[in-house]
Amino acid sequence: MQTIKRNILAVPILVWIGLLVGIPLIFVFVLSFLSRDSLGNIVVQFTLENYQRVVDPIYLRVFLNSLLLALLTALVTLVIGYPVAYITANLDPKKRAFSIGLIMLPFWISSLLRTYGWMILLGNAGIINNVLLAIGVIDRPVPMMYKFSTTLIGTAYMLVPFMIVAIFNSVDKLDRSLLEASYDLGASKRQTFFNITLPLTIPGIAGGFTLVFIPALGLFYVSDLLGGGNTIFLGNLINTQVTRGRNRPLAAAFSIAMIIVALLVISLYSKVAKDDREGLFQ
Repeated sequence: MQTIKRNILAVPILVWIGLLVGIPLIFVFVLSFLSRDSLGNIVVQFTLENYQRVVDPIYLRVFLNSLLLALLTALVTLVIGYPVAYITANLDPKKRAFSIGLIMLPFWISSLLRTYGWMILLGNAGIINNVLLAIGVIDRPVPMMYKFSTTLIGTAYMLVPFMIVAIFNSVDKLDRSLLEASYDLGASKRQTFFNITLPLTIPGIAGGFTLVFIPALGLFYVSDLLGGGNTIFLGNLINTQVTRGRNRPLAAAFSIAMIIVALLVISLYSKVAKDDREGLFQ
């Protein structure tokens, strides 16, 4: 009886997921196999040309640029996020609540506004250049915008809270008795961290990596505003094909490729965290 009730309660959720996720994915999948005429209109004619163009050397370079950006973003957020999460998890309750509030604060502000903030900070007439000019460190503005590194900084800034929250969840749930036993056996703090704390928080690291890597593939507005379009990424390419190129079937094919990469990353995470209850998708 209880099983029947649970199944009935699950029906609205499944319907909602189907409407918001399933139907759009099916539409994109079907669209990726369609053609277009000389005017850019979609023609209901099966073709594999869109997927053949995905592996074209020009587009493959864009794909590799996106993977590189996503990987570097995950690594940068890990380097920043792990110490912050570790320190926050070991604070007393009042300070911890305040710190978590500060970590979550960026979620309450538009990501587009935060990107414009970086433009104000890093531009030729921005705050950093003005300060350096005022104190005589430089005699002309230092170009800091419209580079791959600027895009990396902006993307990492947008996504670092996800890494912090994922790792914080793992550190906060550590069995403190294991740490105490390590100290009682004569292990130093460094030995305890690398032999106990770090291995036990790997699921949190993997979860944070997943939560950062996947969105980093598609944050096209960050590379548009901070990178100036000098380096084309997958999100920029999809956006351009939809809005200006009028080639929605090709954009759909790239979207499917992005989804496949995301599923591979999630699958890898599942293997890492399958035996650990701290996994975000378990």
